[in-house]
Amino acid sequence: MRVVRADQLQEGDKLGRSIYTEDGRLILRQGVVLDKRLIEAIKKRNLRYLSIETTPAYGADPRALKENLRIQMKGLLTLVLDTVRRGGPVPVDEVLSWSEHMAGIVMEERDLLYHYEDLLRGDGDLVAHSVNVCFLAMLTAKALGYGKHRIQGVAVGSLLHDIGLFKPHDGTMIINHPQAGYELLRQYPGLTPAALQIVVQHHEQLDGRGFPYGTKGAELSEEAQICGLCSEFDYFMNDKLADKLPCGGIEYVMSKIDTSYSYAVVRGFLKAFVPYPVGTEIRLTGGLHATVVELNQGHLARPVVRLNQFGTKFNLMEHPSFMVEAVV
Repeated sequence: MRVVRADQLQEGDKLGRSIYTEDGRLILRQGVVLDKRLIEAIKKRNLRYLSIETTPAYGADPRALKENLRIQMKGLLTLVLDTVRRGGPVPVDEVLSWSEHMAGIVMEERDLLYHYEDLLRGDGDLVAHSVNVCFLAMLTAKALGYGKHRIQGVAVGSLLHDIGLFKPHDGTMIINHPQAGYELLRQYPGLTPAALQIVVQHHEQLDGRGFPYGTKGAELSEEAQICGLCSEFDYFMNDKLADKLPCGGIEYVMSKIDTSYSYAVVRGFLKAFVPYPVGTEIRLTGGLHATVVELNQGHLARPVVRLNQFGTKFNLMEHPSFMVEAVV
């Protein structure tokens, strides 16, 4: 499954999910092969995003789906950024249409996880940061057992969590951007309270040390905690002052338990992010080069590897003195 804009449809595409009217009447059934006439009819109905079944060639590489989804997210965020900077209305309908399809794919793709190499890099790039945060937040919500509707709220809120920074501002907006984003978005009735809470609370912490209001405890929504944790993780991993390894990111996240974020949220995140997926080439203590061949589900940062020099398996859980020094 992949998400495409209506203007990207091609003859021969097979519809991946049925299309309905707002009152629930079927327009096109899943599996229909699109021709020129159907594509034009879809465009006339102002349908913005659709799910298309992937071909065997496309689906052979699981990275292709994530790349497709990231491309759509980057394009949508760029549209939002440019519109807000010009002082125009936020394209909320576009965001809601995208989130509906994105949530469906996240729910349907059981093996969809985010890896170290999936993180978009960009020093100060709000688009790259927001894509990373949104993707990780949706997968964390799924790991926590959220249904499609709640994942949609997480998708919208985390995609737009830094929208307050999209507006022209001086340095004071850095602290005030959650309120600015909330005030900008609250005027659009299509956005859910959960999505708006993410925008205004994503820098709050359980112990009350966050900003802008010092919200703490039960007043801090779980959805906002998910976004906040994913945001902190991305900033940590993209810190240009030091090379960060995935295992360092895992340790950083775990250090936030019960002070900044709940144990449940952190546990959900650790199910969604795989630091060293199978096939990753790494360098261990002592200059040993190895390939990850198996994951330890209880501790994803300590996988089973095959030593390249000797061809033997080596379980890092059983050898705590050996550390991952680099991804090569």
